[in-house]
Amino acid sequence: MKKIYTLILFSFIALLSKATIWPVTVNSSSFSPATVNAVCGDTVRWTLGSGSHTTTSTTIPGCGTAWNAPINSTTSTYSVVVPCAGTYNYKCTPHGFTGTITVTCTNGVASINNNFSSSAYPIPFSNKLTIETSDADMIALYNIIGENIRTITLPHGQTQTEINTADLKDGIYLYSVFKEGVVVETKKIVKN
Repeated sequence: MKKIYTLILFSFIALLSKATIWPVTVNSSSFSPATVNAVCGDTVRWTLGSGSHTTTSTTIPGCGTAWNAPINSTTSTYSVVVPCAGTYNYKCTPHGFTGTITVTCTNGVASINNNFSSSAYPIPFSNKLTIETSDADMIALYNIIGENIRTITLPHGQTQTEINTADLKDGIYLYSVFKEGVVVETKKIVKN
């Protein structure tokens, strides 16, 4: 049992070691910088520049935790770990100036080419699904919780793929199109 707890602890430490601490200085009339672009798990740390202020959340994603902390000569720093994607807006309560934290979560997938286009039909599908792509190497079919159901390697130049889906239950699925090992597009589809 001790080994499991040790493994969990080291995994957590490794995860945190990749996090970034974003410094924000609280000046007499502004947060500097007023906008921070962070990644899930990063920390935003406010530090007193001058005066007596607060950092008070005004709107946050549902997965976040609201905060209201003084930033003054007694409490000169305050930190928040941003746990999930979304926009976190905050203000200095006595002075009204504002700041924003925009958070994205990386998923380990290389960047998506937004110029790529595929189509799937019929939608909703039943026993057969056809996917058309312009130039892809592979198509992967996933259930709604992200488990891989099927992976199809495409021969060079193949633009249309017919998939037998009679064994799938009704519901929502996703398919991803790969080119040179990189996801270039993911779309939601429905089996009915």
